[in-house]
Amino acid sequence: MTPGRVAAGWNRSARGRGPLLGIGRVPAVDRPVTMGAGDRGAGGAEAGGAEAATVGAGAGWDGWGDLPARADVIVVGAGHNGLACAAYLARAGRSVVVVEARDTVGGCASTVDAIGARVNICNCDHTMILASGIVDELELGAYGLRYLDVDPMGIAIGWGDEPAFVQWRSTERTIDGLARTDPAVAAAYRRYLDVALPAARLVQAIQSARPSAVAIASRAARHRLQGAATVLGWARRSLLDVLGSFGLPPWLVAAACTNGPAVWGLGPDAPGSGLGALGFAMRHLIGVGRPVGGSGALPAALAACVRDHGGVLVTGAPVAGVKVRDGHAVGVRLADGRHLAAPTVVTATDPRAVLVDWLDGVPAAARLHARWAAAPPVDGYESKLDAVVTGIPRLRAIDAIPADVLPAPARHTPTIAISPTPAEQVTAVAARHGGQVSDPPMFLLNTPSALDPSLRPGGDAHLLSLEVLWTPYALPGGWADPTRAWSWLRRLGSLGDPGALLASVRDWRVMTPPDYERDFTMPRGYAPSFPGGVVAALLGRQRELSRYRTPVTGLYLTGAGTFPGAGVWGASGRNTADVILAARRPTR
Repeated sequence: MTPGRVAAGWNRSARGRGPLLGIGRVPAVDRPVTMGAGDRGAGGAEAGGAEAATVGAGAGWDGWGDLPARADVIVVGAGHNGLACAAYLARAGRSVVVVEARDTVGGCASTVDAIGARVNICNCDHTMILASGIVDELELGAYGLRYLDVDPMGIAIGWGDEPAFVQWRSTERTIDGLARTDPAVAAAYRRYLDVALPAARLVQAIQSARPSAVAIASRAARHRLQGAATVLGWARRSLLDVLGSFGLPPWLVAAACTNGPAVWGLGPDAPGSGLGALGFAMRHLIGVGRPVGGSGALPAALAACVRDHGGVLVTGAPVAGVKVRDGHAVGVRLADGRHLAAPTVVTATDPRAVLVDWLDGVPAAARLHARWAAAPPVDGYESKLDAVVTGIPRLRAIDAIPADVLPAPARHTPTIAISPTPAEQVTAVAARHGGQVSDPPMFLLNTPSALDPSLRPGGDAHLLSLEVLWTPYALPGGWADPTRAWSWLRRLGSLGDPGALLASVRDWRVMTPPDYERDFTMPRGYAPSFPGGVVAALLGRQRELSRYRTPVTGLYLTGAGTFPGAGVWGASGRNTADVILAARRPTR
């Protein structure tokens, strides 16, 4: 396929996006959600039950009278955290209405119809949701959710002659593979795990519960404080410092950065990036899974759970603001001027938009509003390219891995991190702030249809997904030129057979930061993430984010911008529901 033809397809895709359409269905199962080597599949978005769980409020819909004039709780935003919060509240007997601006639920955890395939909006790998307990607590298997085991969990390569790193769920299998490359590196990785695994267990326990100094201290005590000193120490250090102290080589540091701090927008030398060193250990501890049919199968199951417990989901209904009376939340105002009343409002959206735009002029929130308004907005820095290909790309570094270290059938199972060196990553930080794309780029590559046949676009085709980190919103000259995104495929092809990869592309599309801004109401394409980690939660910093409450009584924040942060997790939604349920009963 020539760039000219691709450019036409890219322009058509860019014009044709907008509200995501097409709700796929995943058959319900009558058993608990399981993960196992025998289950093979990947992640999807608006799957089984989500369609029945929504009421359209867009153009031409005149059924507002079918909705309750008043509810106990209004949840603004139907991403997976908002839906998790709504599901717990509805299950507890609260009357809940979820209001979503887009035509479908799921947000960035969605799987959508595009380029003749089912495409995940973000990466298809789920980790923390598997350890959160949410799937079992809400019995999401009954709503069609089934996870598939991803093992090996990840592969990492570089742009030069760096060795490949294969991370298996088994620590011993991972270390054995490293020993084939360098016994000293294998020994260093074992030393790292001896320190990191207790810290990862502690962080997992803390981040899966409603944060408070007492709760965090109690969980740390239950773990006999194992890992506490590590967490506190690494939170102040850089990733380079932490992993280098164990003798781990630069190519492993680079892989850890691409899968961790780089996703947060930090380089490996940044103070505080040291907690990213827990990434390898956390995956060993929890594993990696993908929902059958795409990432959006998770929010779809959550939406079905909300409805099954009496909740109402309204899509195509942008919210213009929260209504406040005498310092109390009393409901929300839709963009079309209509109102919905409730004494409790949960916003699962960008906290900055809520605190700066919606609370402007609200006396109870004046100080909080001023603090947030004074902080400059943050730009998005991630793009995602999806392509339908007639052949899975073969990369020289992966083909060179011995079959007894990485069997051929497993070579396209996990996400492949393709990383610049740590020095190049440090340089790229300054370049990104200057509006430049990281060069060499940081790629997260996967072929989800290799694991999940239900995602195959056709019998002879596969879906290729390429996340490109550090692609700034404010790119000089803008993002209108499609040859820039096409060049990423050329760069990927340079790691194998360039002609074979480019010739295999049947159709493609790219989402850049301006696209995320337009299609997902993410200002400047930025996906907010809680900035402080467990230490900030322990100390109660930015309490509106770490404790979910605002100075407006009855107004709560949830979502990726609040503790414990971004990723497909759901813990923020559950924690916020717990805070609400622990408060007084709603006033009728």
